[in-house]
Amino acid sequence: MRSLGMVGLLAVAACAAAGGGREDAGTAHGDADSRQSAPWMTQAPTTSAPQGAFSGAWQACAGASSPEECSRYLLVQRGDRICGTWSYVASGQAYEGRVVARAMSATRARRTHVCGRPGSETDTECVDSWQRIDRPLLLCDGKLGEIVGVDGACIADYRPTPALQDALAALQAAPWMGGCLSNSP
Repeated sequence: MRSLGMVGLLAVAACAAAGGGREDAGTAHGDADSRQSAPWMTQAPTTSAPQGAFSGAWQACAGASSPEECSRYLLVQRGDRICGTWSYVASGQAYEGRVVARAMSATRARRTHVCGRPGSETDTECVDSWQRIDRPLLLCDGKLGEIVGVDGACIADYRPTPALQDALAALQAAPWMGGCLSNSP
């Protein structure tokens, strides 16, 4: 019984130490090359889990005839690791999958792995494996983008979507997310 109490005490101490070592939002957000040990980039968390600037529900609806046809990203960021889901509709068909990215700064990341229903984003089903990619993910003017302009400018169509917070919370609870945020695919 005594050793069980000691384990519990150590767990509480470890949690307190992990939360106490966080850098302030200005330091983590302002440094493009923040140390990897800097726990989280800035953004007000929507759940109790610390999150970074790329975390959130993002939606692009240009050309969609209904909200169900909007393109979406649901992303969770811990440190420089970003994991989440993507979806879009093309030619009346729904496509969805998972994505892994690495934040290079508070506004730029690289998508490194993707899987899902084969289409324009991937040719690898998630039950099979991950497809390696090297594509941008950007934040500019409060929006998320996946295209860099010819002049290096950020092209962002995805807007934050508070209406999808329940879907984002469900994603955070998905068993694969914990592993994704901790390990390589």
